[in-house]
Amino acid sequence: MHSSFFGKKGKPVLVAVSVLSILTAGMFAAGFLAGSSSKGMAYESDYERYDSGFVIAQPGSYDSADVAVIREIDTQQGKVTLMNIETGKYYTLAFDGTTLIADKYGNGMAMAQMKNGDIVDVTFLRGKKKLSSIQLSDSAWVMENVQKYNFDILRQSAEVGSAVYSLRNNLVVSSEGKDAQLEDIIRGDVISVRGVGNSVYSVIVEEGHGYLRLSANDYLKGGWIEVGQEVIQQITEDMLLVVPEGSYDVHLTANGIDEVRPVTIYRNQEYTMDVSGLEPEAPKVGKIVFAISPSSASVYIDGEQADISVPVEVEYGVHQLIVKAQGYETVTQYIRVGQELASISITLEEGEEDNAGQLDEEISGSTVSGNSSEISASDLSSFKIYIQSPADVEVYWDGIYKGLAPVSIKKEAGTHTITLRKSGYVTKSYMVQIDEEESDITYSFSELEREAEPNKVTVSGNSSVSGNSSVSGNSSSDDRNNTASSNVP
Repeated sequence: MHSSFFGKKGKPVLVAVSVLSILTAGMFAAGFLAGSSSKGMAYESDYERYDSGFVIAQPGSYDSADVAVIREIDTQQGKVTLMNIETGKYYTLAFDGTTLIADKYGNGMAMAQMKNGDIVDVTFLRGKKKLSSIQLSDSAWVMENVQKYNFDILRQSAEVGSAVYSLRNNLVVSSEGKDAQLEDIIRGDVISVRGVGNSVYSVIVEEGHGYLRLSANDYLKGGWIEVGQEVIQQITEDMLLVVPEGSYDVHLTANGIDEVRPVTIYRNQEYTMDVSGLEPEAPKVGKIVFAISPSSASVYIDGEQADISVPVEVEYGVHQLIVKAQGYETVTQYIRVGQELASISITLEEGEEDNAGQLDEEISGSTVSGNSSEISASDLSSFKIYIQSPADVEVYWDGIYKGLAPVSIKKEAGTHTITLRKSGYVTKSYMVQIDEEESDITYSFSELEREAEPNKVTVSGNSSVSGNSSVSGNSSSDDRNNTASSNVP
């Protein structure tokens, strides 16, 4: 006979009693009460000779226990794949209606409520590969809907919120229920993080990213595109922006153009916005009155020094503003001009001596928000990042088209996004961290996967990771159909 229950902390406890033991004990007691000890002893002797100790498996029986991370749940097949957090070993167990399933408080739940990346306490029959019980571990912590994070793959550390954790080598990364890599997570993705103590064991992408491109954007080149508050970038030819999934107002500004159109970006899908109908009008000009402290500070707009002793005339749209002074920290920001008269007040903070003499050139054409790149204090312009493979794919560096692989890019330290694209294949993006070492870096990525069915979204009309940039191969491509993209490695 067996009985099982959740004991302390909801852990299953097995109570097993031999049926023969109970029967024998009953016979022995009956013989003793009848005063016939010889017959009672005969039964006991028979039991000792023939009892095998066999116990019939019942719900809750187990011979092994682990703390593990859920890698995959197949509810149709009744199987769950787990990873032991200590050894990193993967194994698959079968579950059925006899499997005990509970939250960390011991309350019952369904297997469908468990998720990839959950850290669980499990018991199982090793030989039968049968899951006896699974319970959300009360020793694990969970942070959901995380937007502020930074993964340092080189140092195996993760900054989540204001805390720093270590990344385990056997980290489980998942996106849309499929295996992924940390490099697949792009700034702007929303994630959930799970761990034990000071270690992160799983990262799940809750909200991912898609892609946005402009077609027939001749009049917009050199202007600016704003996708909500998520992305602000200068418009270049054949650009491909990585944008967090969601709905946005896209603001397009250039000489004589000021257009707003709505867009919805779906995860792993490419959206093409046809802007061929846009034609420039006479540009509008606004005036900005500056109040800057200290008064010795220099002000630059789009790389040109401005005389702020009088109101400064600036065309409507987005402009880059740099304010710097000796002995103060430099301020760099983007401003939008959309009215006839506006004022800007900036007070610089005292800090290290200004080293931004070359910022005008370095920041020009850079991006902010989800596609931003950090500026290195060291001069790496003579070193290169080589993208070797896969061959003949379009390479985008922070959304800017660089040519067909193999291709070289000027080395810039910081976190960057590399996007690989080819018609008929699944678009793929990687987050890379470029060091400040004075040396070249070469990347070779996995071959792109063929897409099952082209997933095209086109809107027309007014509907609302390391060198000098020498491009190898043909820098233009006429065959750039919209494709779906995936983060499956």
